[in-house]
Amino acid sequence: MAIDSCENLPGQRGPADHERRTQILQVADELFRVHGYRKTSVTDIAKAIGVSSAYLYRFFDSKQAIGESVCALALSTMGEAIRAVAERDASATQRLRDMLHTLLSEGMRLFLKERCIHDIVVVSIENQWAVTEEHNNEIYEAIEKIVSDGRESGEFERKTPLDEVCMAIRVTAAAYAHPVLLNRLGNTEEMETKLAAVTNLILRSLAP
Repeated sequence: MAIDSCENLPGQRGPADHERRTQILQVADELFRVHGYRKTSVTDIAKAIGVSSAYLYRFFDSKQAIGESVCALALSTMGEAIRAVAERDASATQRLRDMLHTLLSEGMRLFLKERCIHDIVVVSIENQWAVTEEHNNEIYEAIEKIVSDGRESGEFERKTPLDEVCMAIRVTAAAYAHPVLLNRLGNTEEMETKLAAVTNLILRSLAP
């Protein structure tokens, strides 16, 4: 996701394509990664850019607004990867398996290897930021596309209501895209083993 594709998030001000907005988000992202979201202030961001805090408020009405945009950018890589799998030219069965694996690999990259990204997403979840809900919707839509395609191709059963099936898969897969839950799944090998078991169970339940 490009920096300026976050323009519709709440708390933003001024022209969406202003180069200063891009600079603010780039600097904020760097500071959040080094110091963490909670320990970085609007003043810190302004000083790093060489402007006043008041100037930053021309573009964002709060630190949270800046944080939401940075968080959206971080989560966008996972969303893009999931959508790419959902739209791939492959069987629905293989796409569902690949999508769940992508959730795990992207979750590990974002939340375990980059701790400050982990921190800002935790803040987002705790405070129910809009960006988190949008991210959850992206994952749900990818699941819905794959399941719908599987039903049309005859790979998956059609008796259970579609929304019930998609919600069940989304809830089951939640741990692999959640910064706190992912930490509790063990090491990489254990995560892979657990994911394989969950995926096989899901696919068996979808069989016609």
